[in-house]
Amino acid sequence: MRRLLAPLMTLLLVGCAISSPQKEQYKAEYNNRQDIRAQNVYRFKTQPIKPSGEKYWGAGDLAQLFYVSDDKASVLELRFNYLAKSLRVASLDPQNNVLREKTYSLLDESAAKPADPNTGYVYLTKDGELMRKVRNCTPDMSVGCQWWNHRLFITRSADLAVQYEKGGAGLAFLVIPVYGSSEYLEIFPKAPGS
Repeated sequence: MRRLLAPLMTLLLVGCAISSPQKEQYKAEYNNRQDIRAQNVYRFKTQPIKPSGEKYWGAGDLAQLFYVSDDKASVLELRFNYLAKSLRVASLDPQNNVLREKTYSLLDESAAKPADPNTGYVYLTKDGELMRKVRNCTPDMSVGCQWWNHRLFITRSADLAVQYEKGGAGLAFLVIPVYGSSEYLEIFPKAPGS
């Protein structure tokens, strides 16, 4: 049995990779976060204090994350209507003119995603955070799933933290287990006058 167990454990660990370069900063900010429901309107700069250095949707551009990107955008406005369960997101130029806007449904974290794939939505957690979750399970030469998650929260200094997590797990060639996960954090500063 021992002869079989050692190669099996080695095989299980071969396909595992985890990367979280900003874990300590995330822990410090997350433990001191503020409830996003404390205000109805927030404004943040579209560029982070320090880019994560990675390439993924919304990296280095907060407006892109919400699909309101514009070359002239310098500020992103989040306008919550908690009673109507909606979030209006607008990109603004330096003179505070609206360039592009999009409205999202605010769903409880336990709610199912809308049946209409064209409906924009974000989850609002019980702790006052915003979350977006995407999962894709596609069979091919292997069996596996990929996921992309965004967790947005207000930091202790009233900036917006965006944690991006991507990962995947599966069985390569239906035999070899593989797993990978990466997490990145970007902080978008509060816009002046907000």
